[in-house]
Amino acid sequence: MSSTLNAALLRAIRAERARAGLTQGELAERLDWHRNTIAKIEAGDRQLAAHELVDVCRALGVPLTTLLVEADPRDREILGL
Repeated sequence: MSSTLNAALLRAIRAERARAGLTQGELAERLDWHRNTIAKIEAGDRQLAAHELVDVCRALGVPLTTLLVEADPRDREILGL
């Protein structure tokens, strides 16, 4: 994943989590993950696998396109979005 795409995705996950009024712990609970995993993802210390990204979208109640709205249009095009 390109660094710009990854950065946009991490910002969006953090923003959508906050918009939903969820703490990192609450999101982790929805995903059956440890809170530290969410903290590492949001800090950019851990990347998401594709299947994990789907799980995060479900847990946040948003489509992938919402998380990638600020991504570089070329990256979205490559992903078919």
